[in-house]
Amino acid sequence: MALIGFLNSMKGVSFPLMRNGFNVSYNDMGLMNALIFVIAVSSCITAGICLNRTGLKKTVVTSFFFVMLGVGTLYFSTGLWMAMGFYFMLQAGICFFEVSLNGVGVRVFTVKSGLMMNLLHFFFGVGAVGGPRFIGYMVNRQGMSWQEVYPLTLIPAFILLSMSLLIRFPGKPETTVSQQGQGTSFLTVLKDPLVWLFGIIMGISGGIEGIAVAWSGLYLQDVYGLDPSTFGATFVSAFFLLYTISRLLSGFIIEKTGYMRSIFVSGLTITVLFVTAFSLGRQGIYLLPVAGFFVAIMWPTAVAISVKVFKERAPSASSATICIAFTLNGIIQYGVGLSNHFLGAAWGYRTCVVYSVIMGVLLFVLVRDNKIRGWNIR
Repeated sequence: MALIGFLNSMKGVSFPLMRNGFNVSYNDMGLMNALIFVIAVSSCITAGICLNRTGLKKTVVTSFFFVMLGVGTLYFSTGLWMAMGFYFMLQAGICFFEVSLNGVGVRVFTVKSGLMMNLLHFFFGVGAVGGPRFIGYMVNRQGMSWQEVYPLTLIPAFILLSMSLLIRFPGKPETTVSQQGQGTSFLTVLKDPLVWLFGIIMGISGGIEGIAVAWSGLYLQDVYGLDPSTFGATFVSAFFLLYTISRLLSGFIIEKTGYMRSIFVSGLTITVLFVTAFSLGRQGIYLLPVAGFFVAIMWPTAVAISVKVFKERAPSASSATICIAFTLNGIIQYGVGLSNHFLGAAWGYRTCVVYSVIMGVLLFVLVRDNKIRGWNIR
């Protein structure tokens, strides 16, 4: 999880530098971010199939293969779409990791799932704090290009791969006769409206997180004239520092206050923070990273609630909701690019207000369904 967070957050610095170096339009940046999530969806589906057919260890090794191939070949990037082709391989590896670890978490964390899922994702935040600072330091202090920085991550990737080959992983889950008759295939669970409700909530929260990583550097550079490799790197690191602290501490709070109350209050707080920060203008940029604390609560808590809602269908439902979430995330990222292109550089990031309001409405529906359907989830 730490490696995923580290690699994923590096784009908060590398994407603005890529845009400057290759003279990329906002429209192309939006399309590029959308295509990343198209790759994410197809990779999640493929990873789910591999996980079921070959088991966890082979799926994890495949993850390392794609990650190492991606970061190694980014060094040779000479244009936007060549860089994206290489980055797509890296993204495929990240998604294979995501499905593997979340799939195991859904099966293993059946007791205090909210706490355990937050602690698992805490390590994502640990890595994400270091990613922007690392690439910012190597570019500013060591004079390296962003293309030259990515291959350096082959070192920790190789070490972790070696450790993974020595570790014994859980085997494939056994399928009983009763489970075979329950019709929990990927296409079957997609027909359930609750799968879409969870997928859209997770997609919007992931989209807001993605905007903070991929677009904040450009927002700070183009609206306020701030250097993405210095101030931008600090901004993304601050976002993920609070994100990490939240993942470490919020699980204990969620277990005491209740899953439904925690996720609803967090969603409402995110909206208030965005409205306040964007209303304050330049001074508000120091408030924006605070959203990371509450954004961090959304995804693992939604997963934990879904485990209680779907019960024995949770593994299949989890794969479907992740695919829906990644698809929506891609649409959101492209929408940010279009907003910047047609409305101006200030407006893409500000669409977070709209998305957080929509998420708040869906969370209200989720809380209402909890009472109507008698789930009795606190």
